Amino acid sequence: MAPRAKSRTNGVRISLRALRLTTATAAGACIGWIWYQTFILSAVRREDKISVSPSGQAPLQTHAQNANRDSPDIAAYVRVREVDVNISSKFEVIRPCRPLDITAAKENIVCIPKCKPHANQTIEGLGLDANERITITTQHNKDFFRHEYGRYRIHFPEENIYLDHASQPLRLHEEMQPRAVTERLFRRIIAKLFRAGVLDPSKNIINTGSWIGDNALSWALMLEQLSENPGKVIAVDPSAKYIQYMTNIANENSISNMCTHLTVYSSKERTIFTGNTEHMGVNLSNKKGIAMKAITLSSENLENVTLLHIDVEGHESELLEGASRLIDSSRPVIITEGVEGSGVYNDIKVAKILKALGYTKSNDIPEVCGWKLNCRNRIWWPDDATEAAAMAVVGKELGRSVVVPWISFELPE
Repeated sequence: MAPRAKSRTNGVRISLRALRLTTATAAGACIGWIWYQTFILSAVRREDKISVSPSGQAPLQTHAQNANRDSPDIAAYVRVREVDVNISSKFEVIRPCRPLDITAAKENIVCIPKCKPHANQTIEGLGLDANERITITTQHNKDFFRHEYGRYRIHFPEENIYLDHASQPLRLHEEMQPRAVTERLFRRIIAKLFRAGVLDPSKNIINTGSWIGDNALSWALMLEQLSENPGKVIAVDPSAKYIQYMTNIANENSISNMCTHLTVYSSKERTIFTGNTEHMGVNLSNKKGIAMKAITLSSENLENVTLLHIDVEGHESELLEGASRLIDSSRPVIITEGVEGSGVYNDIKVAKILKALGYTKSNDIPEVCGWKLNCRNRIWWPDDATEAAAMAVVGKELGRSVVVPWISFELPE
């Protein structure tokens, strides 16, 4: 029996040696992997802006420091690109775009993250022709405006941006294409103020009554064009359909400096009722219809706002009464929609509220801004210095003697 006991002892020793060898091998592999990650891949993942071709393959040469194609940096980079991972210049993984969480957008401001659109969200992925044209007839009162536009890629001439739009129109008269040349003088003035620095492209825009997002989307792209650290555009509307639509278009164009909020701003938190959340007018005496929670703009605790654009179908004065804290802290340029001559009650109330906040000077933009021919966008200046700087840039536009029509296919300087 003794030899058997010795044999079992030897077997245990052999097993222990094998276990130690396996453990050592595993430890060595782990150390090797850590070394590889730390010293080899760190060359790839530092904050160099490495471009990637549309095919997803790494270019042979990127920056001057990587000019040597035989360097370990390039070899490691090519191996990493064989893995289907999107690596940005600051280590972030760009995930596929997701639908907007409407429930979250009702409760809070939801910012759209940088994401990779799905193939069925892009012109190329759907096999569409980016240069295809379409003729659209737009009616304004008794006038009809017939014009040819890019069907899927829309040029906004004043903002000097292109907006991809593979999605179909929501319904008749909600086409995005004509919006690029609608209220064109207003668009030109805002774009010029941003380019001249009177409005700061690194600060935020609040776009209330954002509708289908023709202003919010084009402004977001323009801010990205003008600043390395662009401000955000906060698009606010009571329609879930329009908020979702804007988000889809933002995703298609990889816009990551836009936020949305599905709400209504008023003078205080309250429940309001409306028959329709699309282009809704607010009648505070109405107690029937669709119930919506209204909040104050100041309660959003937004900061660094350079432009406040208000288009809320007659609810401007209520909104401004609930925005005094934000206006005092940011002193933005403010745009309201009113009637030429300021003779209506709501316009008088708006002027009284803003003058109490120090906005004593304003200019009407000489352009039709809505369905009524006497509708005008009005710019309110926070102080004399801002007004003087603005007039040096857009004084000619604001001083036009002939009123510009609602749609302008050509608008000479």
